Amino acid sequence: MRRVFFFLGKGGVGKTTSAASLALTLAEGGRSVFWVSIDPAHNLWDVLGMESTSETRQVVEHLWAQEVDLEVYLHRFLKETTQKMKDLYRHLQIVNLEGMLDVIRYSPGMEESAILYALREILEAQEDKEYIVIDTPPTGLTLKIFSLPFSTLIWIDQLRKWRRKIIDRRSIVASIKGKGALGEGITGDLKEDRIYRELEIQGEQARFLVQLLRNGDLVRNVLVLNQDRLSLMESKRIKAFLGKMDIPLHLVLLNKFGLVDEEEEAILREFPFLPLRRLPYLGSYLDRDDLLSLGKSWVEEVA
Repeated sequence: MRRVFFFLGKGGVGKTTSAASLALTLAEGGRSVFWVSIDPAHNLWDVLGMESTSETRQVVEHLWAQEVDLEVYLHRFLKETTQKMKDLYRHLQIVNLEGMLDVIRYSPGMEESAILYALREILEAQEDKEYIVIDTPPTGLTLKIFSLPFSTLIWIDQLRKWRRKIIDRRSIVASIKGKGALGEGITGDLKEDRIYRELEIQGEQARFLVQLLRNGDLVRNVLVLNQDRLSLMESKRIKAFLGKMDIPLHLVLLNKFGLVDEEEEAILREFPFLPLRRLPYLGSYLDRDDLLSLGKSWVEEVA
């Protein structure tokens, strides 16, 4: 895997169109590309004029595409999590976790967690591709997705501290009363504690995603916006969030340029040190030649 692209921006600014122009241009140049949409409101196949499917499909030579079915990943994520909880807490006889799935699936963070679960699986499965192009949801959900591994690391670090304290107290009890006093399946040895090991695994997964998002050599973040005030305001929030998280931003695409005559000077002032490319408005429906024409005007900036 040579590079991963994330397309960020307000809903309706043309992220999918821009992602399509990149994917098709790279593929035409003989590069192997996997283009995936993690936006719950998919329109990847619409842009290509193809029938919708959740299956991976080859679009043209060197280019494969997929719209992620988040329900599938959410169910798989919940099933895997439930099984882990059953395995870890067998001594508490938790046997009816399946009945909690309908409630847990609507808990805060579940959709973001499922998208991250899908994203990691896709990255691992598509390592043979030179480029992975990722079409993201609108700003609110995307920033929650990006922030989740960072907040997860904070939680994991605290949970590990608390778990070490629990194990230390168990060890004291065992040294006084004997190991049998702890009960079956309960250990006072940190190396044998399955819950602590699972926390370390989850911490490593979150750390992988944090390092991925911050890796400016591997990841390219492309911000797409239009010449309107709302688009600019949302783009400023994205820029501020990425800066706070130390996630690099590489390119600004001023899409549908010329459709309206607003905010260009303000946009230039907001992004003075980033490459900015103006993509002309070519109409509401673009064929593959149009997309290739757009892509060739800016792809060299990030490829």
